[in-house]
Amino acid sequence: MELSAARKEGFVPKQLSVNNEKQPTKKILSVIGVMTTFGRKKNRDAIRKAWMPTGASIKNLAEQKGIIVRFVIGRSANRGDSLDKEIETENSQTNDFIILDDQVEAVEESAKKTKSFFIYAVDNWDAEFYAKVNDDVYVNLDAFGGVITSHLEKPRVYIGCMKSGEVFSDPTHKWHEPDWWKFGDGKSYFRHASGEVYAISKALAQFISINRFILRTYAHDDVSTGSWFIGLDVMHIDENKFCCSSWSTGAICASV
Repeated sequence: MELSAARKEGFVPKQLSVNNEKQPTKKILSVIGVMTTFGRKKNRDAIRKAWMPTGASIKNLAEQKGIIVRFVIGRSANRGDSLDKEIETENSQTNDFIILDDQVEAVEESAKKTKSFFIYAVDNWDAEFYAKVNDDVYVNLDAFGGVITSHLEKPRVYIGCMKSGEVFSDPTHKWHEPDWWKFGDGKSYFRHASGEVYAISKALAQFISINRFILRTYAHDDVSTGSWFIGLDVMHIDENKFCCSSWSTGAICASV
């Protein structure tokens, strides 16, 4: 009945209805993807020690709190090289990676990688929310769960520390936007969630999965994600607790 209702909304392709055998019996509250890259093992180990469970605790977190956390990484441009092998070796020891086989791991691919993560996650786990986190951010999982749980009854939700910002047309600038001219004379991005951490509800993740081939990506992953929801009936929730650079009361994260 839920799938039928979702198809009427236009968010679920028919092929997803045959994947029930790989879904967990317990409803998952959120799948969190921690975006990482080659050469960042120290960051990953710090996260494992600080807030991301390891070993049997990974399963316990999913069973007890309904939260799944995985590091997310693509493949080396020279597939099968030492970079790929290092990640495979690390994953064989920790079993806490999502390795995106069809995604090249590169700075300029960050927006496409984020899209690939949402597609992978919604196709493999039936969760209420899907969240993206950077690997230099510490997350309070209890506080995070509390915030997103308060929005369970809302159908299409985009939660984050909402911001805007200047669009840089200078190709030598660090944050150069090749499509700067699309943002008008004011050269300012539309409101979107900061890329450090944000969450989207199931319907939005399904929308990304269904429309994967026509969703445009820009220079930055946070801008790209925000752009996908501009023309949709989506509730943008500016949540101060997701602002990792400020120590607001009950903050769910801190950037390091």
